[in-house]
Amino acid sequence: MKKIFAIDDEKDIQEIIKINLGAEGYDVRCFSSAEEALRGLETVTPDLFVLDIMMPGIDGFEFCRRVRAADGWKNIPIIFLSAKSDEIDRVLGLELGGDDYLTKPFSVKELKSRVKAMFRRVSRAEEGIAPSAIVCEGIELNPDHYCLTVDGKEVDLTKTEFEILHLFLKNPGKIFTRDNIIDSIKGQDVYVIDRTVDVHIMNLRKKLGKYKNVIKTFSGVGYGYKK
Repeated sequence: MKKIFAIDDEKDIQEIIKINLGAEGYDVRCFSSAEEALRGLETVTPDLFVLDIMMPGIDGFEFCRRVRAADGWKNIPIIFLSAKSDEIDRVLGLELGGDDYLTKPFSVKELKSRVKAMFRRVSRAEEGIAPSAIVCEGIELNPDHYCLTVDGKEVDLTKTEFEILHLFLKNPGKIFTRDNIIDSIKGQDVYVIDRTVDVHIMNLRKKLGKYKNVIKTFSGVGYGYKK
């Protein structure tokens, strides 16, 4: 049974998440603060976090930073669920390593769908249902193990970042508009919208370091990989 940590200081939101995701067969454990959740991680490792942002003490952004910095937790998917609906907050959540972002008030049906999609994506990655590694200069993208290495050093990517880079590297010379990118990867059970494509590209370039220029910007058109 998949375990989900629901971290939110609103008891009614906790109850909605617990009842509805519990009905889908998930083991949902609720926490009223990030501090409580960190203590919970000492004994239980979840398969997914559903994470509020605005909480007393450690907020959701800081909790995300700590999770992504810890070897034992860094690959656990995070879905932000927050009343902070401004684009800058969505962008920051993605930059910190969040995998998805829902705003309150939210649709229970959509939350269920996002959670299912996230677990399907993780399951396919673990089963290795993907083509062989793609090598470009000092970059090696290995879909079999869902990992990226740069000059032999493993680099962590969010699922959306991985799918975008995979799309570019397996289609050398092809130019993708933002809409092309969204259409091409949405079947991979990742969540991306037009106004955050540029953020994902920026994050990818940072993580690629000296190889950042393998992702080309074609002015007025879009992005791609050109040998």
